Amino acid sequence: MGFFDNVVGKLFGKQSPKSAFIHEVLTRSDREVEAYAAWEKSPDFETIIADVERGYYLKKKGILSAMEVHLLESQYSNGFAITFNEEFTPENFQFVFDYLKERGLTLGYKLAQADRRILDKDTYEETIEKWYLKPNTEEGGMGIANQKYGNILIEKVEIDRKPNYLKLMANIYQDRQYTEAKPFSELIELLFKPEK
Repeated sequence: MGFFDNVVGKLFGKQSPKSAFIHEVLTRSDREVEAYAAWEKSPDFETIIADVERGYYLKKKGILSAMEVHLLESQYSNGFAITFNEEFTPENFQFVFDYLKERGLTLGYKLAQADRRILDKDTYEETIEKWYLKPNTEEGGMGIANQKYGNILIEKVEIDRKPNYLKLMANIYQDRQYTEAKPFSELIELLFKPEK
């Protein structure tokens, strides 16, 4: 250990080594895009989306289901998380994550951010994939932007490269420059209604 490191260590205590950090743009390969398109046309697609929807509504009623859904509710943010379990495969878990983004895009949203972060924690590796959607700003008259359901954050988290959970959050603006947000319950209804 060098003199400087020794002095810093004595002044500030031992510093833990920084976690390795990779931050990259999230994209899907042609193969992944084709696999997703095939999944959307399969019977598995409607079954999984219906199971997630059922799990969400059962959780709202306080009833447990095989689909582990967790509600995230506050004054300015609402959402849900789904824990990876035997109801999923790693592939269809990713498809559900991508599906939520695709549905958001059909509801008047644009993709504002797409990234993947890989963090090397002390005892595990954490990978976070994120889609961040913002409403296509439409002027609602008198210079007020239509915030629709607020900004939508969709994340998929893996621990040691194994799926752990995914979450969707709608965060609303409390600002006079934006219209009042539409109800989160309406967004949920639209998200779970696949387009034919």
